Amino acid sequence: MHYRSLGRTQLRVSEIGFGCWAIGGNGYGPTRDEDSLSALETAWDHGVNFYDTADTYGHGHSEDLLACFLRTKPRDEVVVATKAGWDFYHGGSRKNFESDYLQFACDQSLKRLQTDVIDIYQMHNPTLEIIERGQIFESLQNLKRAGKIRFCGVSVHRPEEALACIRDGRVDTLQLVLSLLEQKMTGEVLKEASKAGVGVIVREPLACGLLSANYPPDYQFHKNDHRRRWLAEKRESDWAKVQIIQKKIEPWRISLIQAALEYVLSHTEVSTVIPGAKRRQQVAENLLATENPVLSREQVEDLSQTIH
Repeated sequence: MHYRSLGRTQLRVSEIGFGCWAIGGNGYGPTRDEDSLSALETAWDHGVNFYDTADTYGHGHSEDLLACFLRTKPRDEVVVATKAGWDFYHGGSRKNFESDYLQFACDQSLKRLQTDVIDIYQMHNPTLEIIERGQIFESLQNLKRAGKIRFCGVSVHRPEEALACIRDGRVDTLQLVLSLLEQKMTGEVLKEASKAGVGVIVREPLACGLLSANYPPDYQFHKNDHRRRWLAEKRESDWAKVQIIQKKIEPWRISLIQAALEYVLSHTEVSTVIPGAKRRQQVAENLLATENPVLSREQVEDLSQTIH
């Protein structure tokens, strides 16, 4: 395993981390806890020290599983990141970034994770308006001063949201969507994050599984899989792009998954990339991008231009 600096935090994190949305059981179809724990252990055995979850993943179940896994691990050798902002405690699920709620949500996550402090506490996809208002950053600073969190981060969808976080100056990490199918965070966002010393965590590097080539447009997702909501036109368009990418890498003797992860890791501004996994076999495949990289810089550049 190779490790990178997480911005100005002075933390060293595995360049392949573990995204814990799927193991929550309410985002990517059904799971078995024994499979999830086996996947977490496999990651640890291969040097993965960065684990990213959120309170809303399985309404706390992902955090519970992570705590079970962490019981036998040296706490100071693991970097635990979680998120808050989706209030599922009071009926339904709605965005809530009020200060009192964030303090409550942080306390609940600390209990579930069975830890005294959360290494990276992230706001879960706030709007640009909420980011620019700045109250969430004061709330995070209060949690930091109280010793409940070590560093604060924000998970965002759009470049303008990322840039607003960087301009504020109180953000230690940013979690961005970046993949061969979604490259809008490259360029200015990565450059400005690096300049400001903000650590970059990349989520959805496999485009929620599309870059495994296992989900053609007619694939029927489970009722508990968020991908059921994807529009038919988008699925057709993305599938066509996946076919183009596959044709490009055919002579290179590399899997689509590995090529996709190597592309993300080729950006030196990226601190860690967090593909999800529900089984240990998926973890092993994800890890090839760091354990046995194949692509040259020229091939990566060629690949990034394939669908433009």
